[in-house]
Amino acid sequence: MQEIRLNNPRQVKRLLNRTINQLLNGTIEVEKARCIGYLGSILLKAIEVEELDDRLTEIERQIARTNA
Repeated sequence: MQEIRLNNPRQVKRLLNRTINQLLNGTIEVEKARCIGYLGSILLKAIEVEELDDRLTEIERQIARTNA
């Protein structure tokens, strides 16, 4: 099995699109597709939180520099 990278929403979206097509074509089991969908949704949320945290950290740095 090939290892894939899921570092951004676009990559997760590609995986989910592929999984949906495999499910529709009958080349993946329903339970496996369900698991990939569930984990993909958790991963998207984690990416979103990480991006928000990075943005907030940068805003806090800018405020600190302005107030210094």
